[in-house]
Amino acid sequence: MYENLRAPGKLGTLTLKNRVVMTAASCSLSGEGGRMTEDMIAYYERRAKGGVGLIITEMVCVEEETGQLFPKELSAATEASIPEFRALSQRIHPYGTKIFAQLFHPGSNGDPKLNAGGLLSVSEAKGKKKGMAREATEEDLSHLADCFGRAALRVLEGGFDGVEVHAAHHYLIHSFLSPVTNHREDAFGGSLENRARFLQMIVASIRQYCGPDFPLMVRVSLEEYIGVNGYHADTGIKICQMLERWGVDAINVTASGTNSKLSQSMEPITYLQGWRKHLMRAVKRSVSIPVCGVSVIRDPAFAEQLLEEGYTDFVGSVRAFLADPDWMKKAEAGEEDRIVRCISCMSCLEMHYKLGRISCALNPETGVEHLVAPLTSDGAGRKVLVLGAGPAGLEAAYLAAQRGFSVTVYEKGETPGGQLLLAVAAPRKEKIQWLIDSLLQRCERAGVTLRCSHAPSMEELAKEAPYAILDATGAIPRLPGHIEGVQGNPLVCTAADVLAGRVLPKGESIVVVGSGMTGLETAELLSERTRENAVVILEAAPRIAPGALGSNRNVVTVQLETQQVVFMLNRRLTKVGEDRIFFCDAQSGEEYEYPCDRVVLALGTRPELPYGEGRGDVCQRWIRMGDAKQPGKIWHAIHDAYDAVQSLGFE
Repeated sequence: MYENLRAPGKLGTLTLKNRVVMTAASCSLSGEGGRMTEDMIAYYERRAKGGVGLIITEMVCVEEETGQLFPKELSAATEASIPEFRALSQRIHPYGTKIFAQLFHPGSNGDPKLNAGGLLSVSEAKGKKKGMAREATEEDLSHLADCFGRAALRVLEGGFDGVEVHAAHHYLIHSFLSPVTNHREDAFGGSLENRARFLQMIVASIRQYCGPDFPLMVRVSLEEYIGVNGYHADTGIKICQMLERWGVDAINVTASGTNSKLSQSMEPITYLQGWRKHLMRAVKRSVSIPVCGVSVIRDPAFAEQLLEEGYTDFVGSVRAFLADPDWMKKAEAGEEDRIVRCISCMSCLEMHYKLGRISCALNPETGVEHLVAPLTSDGAGRKVLVLGAGPAGLEAAYLAAQRGFSVTVYEKGETPGGQLLLAVAAPRKEKIQWLIDSLLQRCERAGVTLRCSHAPSMEELAKEAPYAILDATGAIPRLPGHIEGVQGNPLVCTAADVLAGRVLPKGESIVVVGSGMTGLETAELLSERTRENAVVILEAAPRIAPGALGSNRNVVTVQLETQQVVFMLNRRLTKVGEDRIFFCDAQSGEEYEYPCDRVVLALGTRPELPYGEGRGDVCQRWIRMGDAKQPGKIWHAIHDAYDAVQSLGFE
């Protein structure tokens, strides 16, 4: 099974044990000054243990005066890094896995607080994190090319197997390649040959310091996806052909350029597996050196197909291995049905901003491998009752059963899944079903008893005399009591009513109140052409979905714009009448009214708490989780469940 996936592969002089590559992503687990930490080593070691053939580290700083992106970013800019890289390589190699460092410079994306020398860019530009970036001089570029070479040598001396140069995703090297950002009139601007000159200098420097046999891969955005002003795959192919002529050993094909709504280097949930596989194949047909590619690859069978059909030589992903470090090991063992597949929820990026490190919604141990203790098998058959079969309830049930508890899940609805059933009903969110299926399969294998269509009474719970009750009873839509006409009005329904199929309007004028992700996705469902509805979104804030991650918001708003959905911002609902709504300008107070056929409220949720705040008189260990504790996202539900089960100790 998976003969192509399991087959050894060559990258220059290096042989990999299989064709699976964990590509780079910032994990922000390094210490002060970009030093290696046990947290980072444990994070990468866990993926090596899971069977990947090659690990490419997070972006590695090569020059600390102008080249720092994050506070906790690994650095190879000084000789002190050599023993630290050696410590990592020595922990990776026993598993037969190879490791590359990804060398890069952030350009105008750098953090001005971290860079004493200021920000550099291809041309003078506004910094992505405030400040201005000055145009790099030829002296700057010669210095930086030398820094890349010296950093590669330090990595080599640290026992690494190769390096990847990051020439994509609108960092400094890519900004030279792109006509959108490169406005120079010297030897580094104008023609493609000139725009690629800086990259050529870097390749030559690495070869000068490390020799011709040290494996060198370059990551390239083959297509920028930013409209007519950006470059396209034809230019991307020329760049790849140049790299082959310069002696590069392999090309890692990616895409995207700037912050355009259609420019996604890290795709949200709506993108299908393989949506840009054609870019890999275009490169593979144009060069003779090995090609690695990423394209929302989640299934071993899909990865195998890409290899078999000649799209690429190596398949790459990072999020697949955040969700399940044992992805490759399970595939090799024929246990692909046990893989926890990444659903592209983007929590790894969103929570990175909040936590300051890598994490995963589906794997609470990602990023804290060094700190977590394995689940103990000490449940000894003690009874644990779980109330609610949403993501928190099912995850907790599985983990508690793994600990050896006897677990029963009660679900008041006919179908398990909780809020996930609403999420999967939104357009283009089929991946949510992967999570539902995975949770149910794991519970079944662990011996969890699932009782649907039953909400036990307090008397029933007390009679069971459980060791612990894990309350995952979820949340219900928030109906603002202070708004006149909301309660009991036939004009009003909730986003949950629409997503659950209880209300299916057709040919109506509809106002969706609230532009969070739930409101946007509900509006998308309502505005589909077959429903013939006219949809307006009313939002009190001055911008759409103010709390949402930009990439998640953008993929929906682009769709809504094509469906002629109207956004009314700075508008606060004040009253719902019999056939219209009344609202005011949130800033000026000016009043308006708008006749409509239906009002859909998407104003968040609140814990349902059917059993009250917690019932110590029934069970001393009554633990609320997920939305029953505080409404949140999948990340919060799964992590709450993990913490709750870990907390079940014995006196």
